[in-house]
Amino acid sequence: MGKVRFLSSESFWKGEENIKTSVADGNRVYQVSLLIKGDCIYQATCQCPAHKEYKGLCCHEAAAAFYAMEKREAEASPHVSTPPEVRRMIHTYTSREMTKLMASKMEEKIHLEPVLREKGGMLRIYLKVGISRLYLVKDMAAFSEALECDAYVEYGKQLGFYHSLEAFDDESARLAEEINRAVGEYRYLYEKLNPIRGAMMPVLRELELSPGACDSFMKALIGRTVEFETQEGSIKELKVKKENPRLFGVIRAHGRDGARISLLDEITVFYGKRRMYLIREDILYCCDKGCTAVLKEFLQAMSPRNGSRILSVEMSEKDLPSFCDYVLPRISGYVSLESMGIDLEQYHTEPLRTKFYFDSPSADEITLKAEFWYGSVKFTPFDRTRYSEVFRDQVGELIVGTLIKQYFTGRYADDSCFTVKGDEEAMFSLLDGGISEFEKHGEVYLSNAMKERRILSESRVSVGVSLQGEWLNLQVDTGGLSSSELSEILSAYRQKQTYYRLKSGDFLRLSETGFGTLAELSKGLALDDRQPLEGEIHVPRYRSLYLDKVLKDGRHIDVNRDSAFKSIVRNMNSVRESDFEVPPSLGDILREYQKHGFFWFRTLDVYGFGGILADDMGLGKTIQVIALLVDEARKNPDMKALIVCPASLIYNWESELRRFGPKLTVTVVAGSGAERAELLSVGRKPSQVYVTSYDLLRRDTALYRSMEFRFQIIDEAQYIKNHATQNARAVKRIRSVTKFALTGTPIENRLGDLWSIFDYLMPGFLYSYQKFKKEFEVPVLRDGDKAALKRLHRMIGPFLLRRYKKDVLKDLPDKLESVVYSRLGKSQRSLYAANAIKLKKELESSGDEQYQKRRIQILAELTRLRQLCCDPGLCYEDYKGGSAKLETCMELILGGAESGHKILLFSQFTSMLDILGERLSKEGIAYYKLTGQTGKEERMELVNAFNHDEVPVFLISLKAGGTGLNLTAADVVIHFDPWWNLAAQNQATDRAHRIGQKKVVSVFRLIAKDTIEEGILRLQEMKKELTDQVIENEAASFGSLSREALIKLLEEEDAGLY
Repeated sequence: MGKVRFLSSESFWKGEENIKTSVADGNRVYQVSLLIKGDCIYQATCQCPAHKEYKGLCCHEAAAAFYAMEKREAEASPHVSTPPEVRRMIHTYTSREMTKLMASKMEEKIHLEPVLREKGGMLRIYLKVGISRLYLVKDMAAFSEALECDAYVEYGKQLGFYHSLEAFDDESARLAEEINRAVGEYRYLYEKLNPIRGAMMPVLRELELSPGACDSFMKALIGRTVEFETQEGSIKELKVKKENPRLFGVIRAHGRDGARISLLDEITVFYGKRRMYLIREDILYCCDKGCTAVLKEFLQAMSPRNGSRILSVEMSEKDLPSFCDYVLPRISGYVSLESMGIDLEQYHTEPLRTKFYFDSPSADEITLKAEFWYGSVKFTPFDRTRYSEVFRDQVGELIVGTLIKQYFTGRYADDSCFTVKGDEEAMFSLLDGGISEFEKHGEVYLSNAMKERRILSESRVSVGVSLQGEWLNLQVDTGGLSSSELSEILSAYRQKQTYYRLKSGDFLRLSETGFGTLAELSKGLALDDRQPLEGEIHVPRYRSLYLDKVLKDGRHIDVNRDSAFKSIVRNMNSVRESDFEVPPSLGDILREYQKHGFFWFRTLDVYGFGGILADDMGLGKTIQVIALLVDEARKNPDMKALIVCPASLIYNWESELRRFGPKLTVTVVAGSGAERAELLSVGRKPSQVYVTSYDLLRRDTALYRSMEFRFQIIDEAQYIKNHATQNARAVKRIRSVTKFALTGTPIENRLGDLWSIFDYLMPGFLYSYQKFKKEFEVPVLRDGDKAALKRLHRMIGPFLLRRYKKDVLKDLPDKLESVVYSRLGKSQRSLYAANAIKLKKELESSGDEQYQKRRIQILAELTRLRQLCCDPGLCYEDYKGGSAKLETCMELILGGAESGHKILLFSQFTSMLDILGERLSKEGIAYYKLTGQTGKEERMELVNAFNHDEVPVFLISLKAGGTGLNLTAADVVIHFDPWWNLAAQNQATDRAHRIGQKKVVSVFRLIAKDTIEEGILRLQEMKKELTDQVIENEAASFGSLSREALIKLLEEEDAGLY
């Protein structure tokens, strides 16, 4: 359709409007008439043939209608006018450009001439401006405003210019900037002090310079000659110089017993914030900071004499010694004083000589007599007599007095000496470093009794270590100390005391003896309850590396090790490839770090030790165990090994064993009770490897009583983290030569998890649980005891192998983790807030005892809050509102699926997976789902299918599918809801981020904003730091939360909801 042209418009009294237009259509132009009222077209006519044939609007009438509508909207739009402030803004920018242009074309630059004026001891400034002739600036505030606005101002018939910095010469431009800054400060203060709106600022003929402004202006004036108007009104020119003056003066006797110091020149002094400015004759000196710091106090103490500018000061004779000793030496670099009629030498104090006499009348007392000597005259600190013939060094005596107070707490009633009595800590402090401090301030004399008070630093301790069978023998020599005194010394060391007082009266400095090492050994070897370290001590062989580490790190201790002990330590510290041979069938398959894991297994096995392989999830712990079993089967075909794992992993282990150890005979102990009994029956030909689950092992304990295994391997060892469970007890009843544990999370919730695993591996290694809790769990978790943490790390280090993917798999793609927040909608937020408030009130009204009894119910309430964050439909059947997280999640899934990504979605709530499945079906997105109800065979089928087909989404229950699955086809992982245990989430993530992954894995953690989920996120991070130090893994749990911490958690996270 062509152009529409308006012809005419006619309005009628009822509101109708008749609009006539012409509409071009190709080469033809048709006349169109429309009768319009409001938004309705009542009548339309057109000259085209279609108008008569078509009941509705023809195309020309439609074009005219659109034109009329647009015309009406344009006419209805309000008229836009420019506000005054916008006009001013435009004018300002325009004026600035004009000002710059005009200033650049000026043949001569404008000159600013400052005039300094003295008034009331302060410095003021006013200005003159011009080129050849200078004009007085009558209002410095107006001058500053003109600079800011680039305004044109006339000062006389021959001077008018645009006030831009470009208009001034360089010196004047710098000065103009300082004026502008100072006036701005003045204006700000004036408005603060005069808050009445619209109050006019008075004319500013001159500006009083603040200390800070004084520094700025003087810096701008250095090198210039300026006019200076004195207080009396005279004017002279001053040359501004950046240098320090040399002052001259005289000191003469004055009055009956005093002196007067007078400067010879008339000077005027002003003070800036950092510098001092001094006028003498025709020079204004800008003093540096050093000169200012020295002379400021001296000059401020002086005052003009007899109306002149000659400064002077008077002082009495008693203050002359201090002046001569402390003031005169400091000011001499800037002031030369000539003495007239007075001998200053006689006022210099005699040098102070201090003598200290130490004595020890008894074993628990030290005394001090101090003497101050001036020539042949002696004083004591207690002497109040003033000798007129001697001027005393008050500062020197004060320093000595302060030193005495630091070390001596009392003095004798007759003021004969100072004493410290019955205070071993004070005596040790004096002997340790105090005597040397006194030597710095005088002569020290020790009586014979005092010389017997000693601190012993060198007390050598020797330890002999030998290996005999399964035991280590220790022989400790402490140089003849009795066992009771040794016990007391070790107790003092454990209490972090710096010394111990021996029965001989000597002090033993504990930080420089071998007793610290003995204290560590006594605690680490659990010898506290015996007669400690007396005679020959026997400890289990598995303490070898701990013992060696402590003795190596110890100082002031002699160690004798036998060859057998050295051999075990050397071999354990350097797992060497040459000692063992990787099975040929796996030589080209195992990666280098996996070979090292095999060597580590073998080294531990040689010495009868167990260990935890705690490699990062996805590093192939399974194949390292298979290499061990294949190697053992080659050497010992009759060997038997038992592998215990979660039920969901039984067939995964069977598959991996048949793949990497095809010659091994494998029996999966599963099926009915009768079938399992048949598989383990005595008459049946034994297999080399048996695989069963924790649950089935617990039921079949009686079937294993007659069996003994070469190796027992437990996978996902966190399943026995609670030592009181049937799982843990069943595993520990199995008889086996060597035991190993596999887990990516040795600590899930607390340090007790670690104890339970080691109790399976090497019973007694971490003592009884009660002792472990006392020595490690409570000190580390509650008190942050770093010494206990270090001791624990020393003990478990050799028996725990931990490698990270980032360190050993340089070719593994990155894992990008993000937290995605969703804000609850109104309905969801109201339900969550009501439940959160209810729980918070219950917690506040209950005591700690009730809280402990109701932990199960409280956990249920917390679970309800977490479900409300996911979707209130999990708690309320009739809920019709939306779920913010569900919508966020669907956006991620839709975007990922459309881009060709494969997605793993984990949730702890299977009912949430059902809701997600329904939404995916509505969107036409195919998915698989795996929960605890999924059978073992079906699990493997689903995993294989997902890894090889095009189905984009796998919904997985966190507990059912968080471990033991290889899902490297996925490159996106979504955690729909956070779990208290971050390690479980990380395990789930590593179903995709593991060996075989070729793509970058994106991990999204969905969090509901301002809810308990944010608190869980923070708790995960709080726990992470501690467990990183112990096992280098992360953990968090609800179980460790106190009632107060839970209330605080609800208060913090729910604050954004109310």
